[in-house]
Order: sequence, then structure tokens, then C-alpha cells
Amino acid sequence: MPKMLQGLARFLRHTGANAAVEFAVLVPLLLLLISGTLDLGMGFQEKLKLQSALNTGMQHAMQTQGNAIATTKQVIAHGLGPSSPATLEASTFCSCASGPSCVKPCAPGLDRYATVSVTLPYRTAIFEMELALDAKFEIYVGKVK
Repeated sequence: MPKMLQGLARFLRHTGANAAVEFAVLVPLLLLLISGTLDLGMGFQEKLKLQSALNTGMQHAMQTQGNAIATTKQVIAHGLGPSSPATLEASTFCSCASGPSCVKPCAPGLDRYATVSVTLPYRTAIFEMELALDAKFEIYVGKVK
């Protein structure tokens, strides 16, 4: 029995392969962290692309004072790409003292606003999770003439 305990004690004192064991334990964790970071970065890149397209469309809405909202939708769709599966909604509304959308159609002298919302389905490349990236902007485009 003492020989077996001596052999066990010798085995526990031996440190020749510690680095290999630590490497084998830590590499999968590091790879998981790196792949998660890459996946998250690609999602942020898609979100920035969506917001950039929306910003471009809202600049168009400001330049046209909300009178060409259909063209604004086309500008946003062009920024998202020709085969984008995004859902895009754009509209204008007026606001007066009693609250938003108080008069239909917008009467001269009222404040006009444009609102656009975009939802883009996104599937992460590495972990294959289904997400919905969305953005919504509402801006003042001028007085109704």
C-alpha cells in the first residue's frame, strides 16, 4: 500500500505537462469568445448599414419637405441593397396644438413630420440565431404650404 501512495504522490508532484493541459482547457473557451465577438461585430455592421440607409432617406425627406415620401422609401431601399428582405414603412403626418395627426389632410400652416421605420431580419453567421434589427426615425420636415 505505501508503494501505491508513493506513486500517487510522485504523480501529483510531476508538473511536466501542465502547460499542455492548461492549453487544452483554455483554447475552446478562447475560440468561443473570439467567435462570439466576430458574430456580434457582423451584427453591428448590419445595424450600421441599416441606420445609414435610413439617415440617407431622412435627408431626402427633409430636402423634399415630406412631399415625396414614396421616393424617400426608394432611397432607403436602395441604401439597403437590391435583395434586402427589410420591411420598410414611411409616412408623413401633421401636428397642431391639439396633438399629432389632428387634421387629415394636412392643412396649410401646420407642422409636417416624416416617420420611417425599417425592420431587417438577421441571422447570425456563426451561432445561427434569428434576430430582428430595427430602426425608426421621426423628423420635422417643415410647414405645410
